[in-house]
Amino acid sequence: MRKLLPFMKFLEKEAGFRFDIEKFEHRLMLQKYVLIAKFLGLNLGYLHSIYLKGPYSPALADDYYKLADSYSLYKGDYIKELKGLNIEKFLNVVEGKDAKWLEIAATILSVYDRYRKKFHGAELIEKVVSTSCDIKSATDVKKIHRVCEELKSIKLIVA
Repeated sequence: MRKLLPFMKFLEKEAGFRFDIEKFEHRLMLQKYVLIAKFLGLNLGYLHSIYLKGPYSPALADDYYKLADSYSLYKGDYIKELKGLNIEKFLNVVEGKDAKWLEIAATILSVYDRYRKKFHGAELIEKVVSTSCDIKSATDVKKIHRVCEELKSIKLIVA
């Protein structure tokens, strides 16, 4: 939880995301931002499991509810606290992305993380996409493919 506060401040100051605990979409987006940050060098220590709206961490939810009122008071050097995070790449990945894109991307990354040691190359990508499509069965398959291609192009997924 110690690094969550600076990460939330970073999201506000650098990504334009001012967390509002009352908004479901904000809670969903913060869950996905934390997971994506993990793939870019910042492991905040949360374990995610797949739920209806993609990867979700109950421990993270507990922590952001505890911090909801105090994060705006944070005055520390949030950049210094986020050592390891590829800040430029993170901002590039999430810039202009809506909650649905984040949900799909986080699901794909979670599946990729599960399969990347078992499968390689085209077989890995096929397995990631097919499993992500099964999990997100209400989502257009083409959109899942597009997000996967984006993640590959920025090297968050390497086959």
